[in-house]
Amino acid sequence: MAEDKSKELKRLYGEVKGILNVLPTSDKSGVSHSIGEHFNSLIDELDFVDDTDYSRLKLADSDTWPYGSKDLYDPVAIRSKVSSAVTRLEEDYGFGSALVSQTTAPIVVTMNNSQEVTVSVTPIQQIIDETDDADIKMELENLKKELQTSRNPKTISKMLNALQEKSWEVFIKILPFVLEHMGQKH
Repeated sequence: MAEDKSKELKRLYGEVKGILNVLPTSDKSGVSHSIGEHFNSLIDELDFVDDTDYSRLKLADSDTWPYGSKDLYDPVAIRSKVSSAVTRLEEDYGFGSALVSQTTAPIVVTMNNSQEVTVSVTPIQQIIDETDDADIKMELENLKKELQTSRNPKTISKMLNALQEKSWEVFIKILPFVLEHMGQKH
């Protein structure tokens, strides 16, 4: 029975994560009512399968798009609730933990009033594995160790500068990873 529950929770996690992956990153347009209703039905299933109350994550009338049609959901509201559901399942059941080292959600940087830049964070090990230059591999390994241990900003800055001088392409690939990990606590 526990195995069936685990399988069902994993299936529901996959569906909720799938919704998160297709939600618009822009807050300029509403999200289809059918997507919101599908998400709400998945939350109802989670309530039943996990015997836990997830109802506060359900989309409500107050989460509808405030600009025009009430048949659309506010993208910020739906992204927030779907993301909360995904994170809760990942924290409670370890779902996605194998994927964390492989893929992460893109970082969205909003510039000026309407320009949006999406930056994908590539795991450092993947960058190391894809690099042919032994010297750059060594630099990346040292950077990885520094990020796992002391995270000294001056040391990391010097390492990034050395990487930038050797390969602009590798520097650009590694920078989002470094920025993401410098803010994390040990």
